[in-house]
Amino acid sequence: MLNLLRPALIVLFLLPALVVAHGPSRQKVDKQIEINAPVAKVWGIISDFCAIKSWNPAVTACESDKGNEVDSERIVTLENGQKMKEKLIKYSTEQFSYQYMMVEPNVEAFPINTHGASITVKEGDGGKSIVEWKGAFYRSFPGPNPPPELSDEAAGKALSDFYTKGLEQIKKLAE
Repeated sequence: MLNLLRPALIVLFLLPALVVAHGPSRQKVDKQIEINAPVAKVWGIISDFCAIKSWNPAVTACESDKGNEVDSERIVTLENGQKMKEKLIKYSTEQFSYQYMMVEPNVEAFPINTHGASITVKEGDGGKSIVEWKGAFYRSFPGPNPPPELSDEAAGKALSDFYTKGLEQIKKLAE
């Protein structure tokens, strides 16, 4: 009987250590804004993969190698001078949507290691539009106890603030 109980006790004692020892988990940011303008007008503002420089105040420059072609890469310069390299994964004028991912992490830009996002314009009530910007990421700190500036919360706040600035500016430009 003791031979059967021993493995169960070992697992029981080691399980908490294994749970605490894991690294970062996937986090999500999902932001939306309602805009008093038709979908076509709003899509016209954001449809170019590198137009982010004109609708997100946190971006000062953007360079793209292939425009809106899938696999196009853009280099986005942030207001703090840091750069992010991103790649266009999907692009649909019919669905007023595109999806992209970060190619090279830059912790000075955002405390994240990976990032994939999509931005979509949907029809709302009464001729209005809804812009949804959602993304998923892993923080840059690989261990279980990150310093505050590299935590899931810090990374989520940084991306959330970035998304919010962009969405609010799209609304100003469209209305």
